[in-house]
Amino acid sequence: MNKTIYIEEYAHNIPLLLSNNDTGFIHSVFNNGLNIKMGNRLLFIGTTKNGKLPFGAHLAKDKYYDLLVEKNSQFPVKWINEQQTLIFNDGELIVSFEKANVYDCTMHERGRISEMCTRLETVLATLLNDDDTKTGLDLSIESFVLNYLQANRLEMNETANQLEKLAETLFAKDKMKSEAALRYVLGRGKGLTPSGDDHVVGLLAVHAASHAFTSTFPKTVLSLVENESITTDVAKEYLYYAVHGQFSRTVTQVMHDLIHDEAQLETSLERLLEVGHSSGVDTIFGILLGLLAWRRKQVCQKK
Repeated sequence: MNKTIYIEEYAHNIPLLLSNNDTGFIHSVFNNGLNIKMGNRLLFIGTTKNGKLPFGAHLAKDKYYDLLVEKNSQFPVKWINEQQTLIFNDGELIVSFEKANVYDCTMHERGRISEMCTRLETVLATLLNDDDTKTGLDLSIESFVLNYLQANRLEMNETANQLEKLAETLFAKDKMKSEAALRYVLGRGKGLTPSGDDHVVGLLAVHAASHAFTSTFPKTVLSLVENESITTDVAKEYLYYAVHGQFSRTVTQVMHDLIHDEAQLETSLERLLEVGHSSGVDTIFGILLGLLAWRRKQVCQKK
């Protein structure tokens, strides 16, 4: 007997993704969701524990557990466009999109980066809520920021030096320098979304909301992600959508509050901090780095 599980909401990108790639396979499975590889793209089916994703189709926790128990990874996953359904287990398990709502993960917020920088202290204070908060790359955020803001900076470790180089390339048109900096960062760290990739997603969020960086930066990210095995498949997916201005709702909410609602900024930052083992911290650090880089650029121009 067939079993049907209904998706509750999905990102607006999903219909086109599935229309272009109607057959795939289960790529990876987690407690809160699973990824299906459809052509060159991933489709996440699961809960909203980490926010609504630009490549996500979400359902209630109990319904996801039903899917987790029933699915058989030995069978391919097929999309039936006419019925708006994904077929698992050779037709014995059906995931229907028919009754689902559609959401948009595009960064619609636009603001001046100069105004965002006036809220730097809130971002930093939230990150440093715990003593000596470190990124997933074991970098002390407080030490990095204090050193970054000094005119005569102290010698720091290789990770800090490379992040400074990355910050410098944000405003440059030299693709080779941008690529060299990104090659160090992308894929660096543990997990399915390495810390370096989360930093870049944070930087791309600042750019999507402000257009403060040169177009060389996102173009170089996209080139590396699409043409090389530089990081994990899951990280590539987040980066691909981030380059196109699409992020998880936890990230877009932070950027909204950074621009429009300072009173809610700490709350949205704390929600983002809860994502993953260190993904939230690493993404916020990327946002912080983008703001710091712009502020230092302004100081240097006034000298």
